[in-house]
Amino acid sequence: MRVSIDEVVIEVTARPGASRRGVIGVSDDRLVIAIHSQPDKGKANDELIEYLAHEMRVPRSALLIVRGETSRRKTIRVVTHEPIKVASRLRKIANPK
Repeated sequence: MRVSIDEVVIEVTARPGASRRGVIGVSDDRLVIAIHSQPDKGKANDELIEYLAHEMRVPRSALLIVRGETSRRKTIRVVTHEPIKVASRLRKIANPK
């Protein structure tokens, strides 16, 4: 995760077709997230963005896949005026202890 003045950039590995939606863990400094949708016509990307927006409490429009649109390995940028809060929420969902 990279935090700057007005954005947070995270590396994600998506696991489409899962029975449960949520964070599986962290692997190679990437957040591994299971989602229900299959990677068909962008449905998995939409669900991934929806899930992350909900968990970070930011609007969907604040998230953008900047790399890996058709790959399981993605780089996602979150544009926000509160990057420290977003980073904190990401750490909580990555380590739910």
